[in-house]
Amino acid sequence: MNDLPKRKRLRLREFDYSQNNYYFVTICTFEKQHFFGMTGNLTECGKIAEDCICRIPEIFPCVKPDKYVVMPNHIHAVLAFEKPLTDSVKHTARIYACPTLGTVIGNYKAAVTRNIHQKFPGLKLWQTGFYDHIIRNQSDYENIWTYIDENPAKWESDDYY
Repeated sequence: MNDLPKRKRLRLREFDYSQNNYYFVTICTFEKQHFFGMTGNLTECGKIAEDCICRIPEIFPCVKPDKYVVMPNHIHAVLAFEKPLTDSVKHTARIYACPTLGTVIGNYKAAVTRNIHQKFPGLKLWQTGFYDHIIRNQSDYENIWTYIDENPAKWESDDYY
C-alpha cells in the first residue's frame, strides 16, 4: 500500500549530535530554486537567511555560527557546539541543555520560512533534510573553511548551480 521509497538515514546512529563539536552543514532550497542571491548581493530572502544564521546563539547559546556562506540556492555553515562543562552554569542564572544539530537546523529553517512568509506567503522554501559532516580534526576544519571561502567564486561550476 505504501509505495513511497524509504528515506535513507542521514545521521550516525550512535553519535550524540548535541555534544561539543564542529559540524559542517549544507541546507538546500526546494528544487534548488535561486531565492537568496550571492554573498555581497543578497536578495531580501538571502538577507533574512543570513540574519537568522547570525541569530542562532540568541535561541541556542551553546551554538555559534563559526563560518557560513549564503549561496543562491543553498547555505553552507560551520556550527560550533560549545556547551558548558557542567549542565548548569553557576556564574549565570541560565540553565539549559544543548540541542541536537537537527533541532538547531529545524529551528533555523522554520525561522527563515516564518520571516520570508511575511513578505512572500506560501513560498515553498526548503528541501527536506540537510547534509551534515562532523568535523573531526584541524585539517578537516581548514579544508571546509577554504571550501566555504572559495564557493562563491566557483558558483558556476558548483553541483548546486
